[in-house]
Amino acid sequence: MTMRDVAKEAGVALSTVSHFLNGTAPVAPETRKKILEAIERLNYRPDFTARNLKRQKTSALGLFIPDVTNPFYAELAQGVTDVAQGAGYSVILYATSYKEKLEESFVSLVEQHQVDGVVIAYSFIAERLWGRLASSGVPAVLVDVYPTNDLWPSVVVDNEKGVEKALRYLVSLGHTDIGYLSEPPYVLSLVKRQRAFLSFMKRKGLPLRDEWVLVEKTQRNRVEIGFTLGKKLLKEKKRPTAVVASSDLVAVGALKAFLSSGVRVPEDISVVGFDDILLASYVHPSLTTVRQPKYEMGRTGVEFLLQFLQGKNDCPPLTLIEPVLVERDSCQGRG
Repeated sequence: MTMRDVAKEAGVALSTVSHFLNGTAPVAPETRKKILEAIERLNYRPDFTARNLKRQKTSALGLFIPDVTNPFYAELAQGVTDVAQGAGYSVILYATSYKEKLEESFVSLVEQHQVDGVVIAYSFIAERLWGRLASSGVPAVLVDVYPTNDLWPSVVVDNEKGVEKALRYLVSLGHTDIGYLSEPPYVLSLVKRQRAFLSFMKRKGLPLRDEWVLVEKTQRNRVEIGFTLGKKLLKEKKRPTAVVASSDLVAVGALKAFLSSGVRVPEDISVVGFDDILLASYVHPSLTTVRQPKYEMGRTGVEFLLQFLQGKNDCPPLTLIEPVLVERDSCQGRG
């Protein structure tokens, strides 16, 4: 397939397809959509080898995240940016807001070699895009994403160990009735956290009630998820004495739900989050949480990427970062 075939399939001029692929002129959104759909139908892959012989490197790296409003990604991005800029690279941020069309646009930009490499901090909703990204030949490193193939190294926190640390801490305080609140488990990290919770409770013979394990099924604002699930938990006749949340934002929403209903934290119920975003230390009561070293994860990921760009391919396939339990004021022992 050639660029001319794509133009014919999309019903646009050859020059328009050329501008789209090379980024040499703006292309209307509707036209971009037609071209993307034609490329997908024809399984067209541009020959970047000859093009790159004429093109110098971009001195830019891409950073792919889902949500610019989540403080987790802000801290991770800072680690990426500091190392990249120190090495003479600028960083282009791609945020998808969990929309497949924006994921598609991100992969198309990478296929056009508008960046020398990319740090991917979010697992695609559209699984087929992994294949296209691999076919582009652009070096990539995964951060907070478990390996999808043997092509790219991955840097993640040990999610299972993090949840177990939270639960062991609560048990040490005398808690046995423990609930779990979670956003939709749309990535493997969240799946692993939920599995670790269930596994620990079963192994230790602790009460495991379905009505105490609340997992949202649709994508919404995480604080709203925590608030909604917290309110739902309070409707139960018997309540847990502590809850573990899948993220700090979910925990913050649950805190609001409990406190606004007259339930004291930590006197009536203890709360543990996951991530240790900056907000965790400023809410009241301050949030006990499992710290993901987000800056370190971003820094490590881009360091691996720079090694790839220097022709060194000896990065470990999976780097597990140790989580740290941060004790604050949202937990209290049972008498």
